[in-house]
Amino acid sequence: MLMLTGCGPVGAVPSSDALPHVAVLDGADEPLRNDFNRDKSFVRLMFLVDPRCPGCLRGLADMGDYVLAKLPKGAPVKVYVVYEPVIGGSNKDIPAAAELLHTTLARHYWNSTGDFGRQMSHALDYWNGSRWIYAWDTWMIYSPDAVWNGSSPPRPAFLMHQLDGLRGNPKFPFLDSKVFAAKVDVMVAKFDEKHTLQ
Repeated sequence: MLMLTGCGPVGAVPSSDALPHVAVLDGADEPLRNDFNRDKSFVRLMFLVDPRCPGCLRGLADMGDYVLAKLPKGAPVKVYVVYEPVIGGSNKDIPAAAELLHTTLARHYWNSTGDFGRQMSHALDYWNGSRWIYAWDTWMIYSPDAVWNGSSPPRPAFLMHQLDGLRGNPKFPFLDSKVFAAKVDVMVAKFDEKHTLQ
């Protein structure tokens, strides 16, 4: 059985008048899988969150402030945010969560069944020694050459999380948004260097 640990009680979130475009994931993870593969050659960021989770919302705000707002114009970065109903969040909570990123770079996906989090738990090897930990409140960076073959998503080049069930495991570092931002900067710099030399 998957352990649902991470975020605390629900707090207030910013309001929004306009719902961003939100794609509903089907049983084959479409359209996320297709979008991910179409964006091959970009640095890709994927965030798994509950849109009502205070820790997830803090993470989204930090990603907006420390990562996305500091990217140079035209940076080779794509962003996917997958929302999951772990502590009662719903698609109605997505607008307020989405606006914390302060960007139009992000694509938003709703997984009402929570199946994607269970799938990602295994894809990321979220085993804490005694049980599988459900994948949410997780922040990932994929390299430009990553491809989603088969049914399971590929492993990211780097990930961080805010899950109590994985706390203290050096294989899965706890989220530090400034460290995450530095990792994104390094990968973008490598991308720019590679394309400058071509």
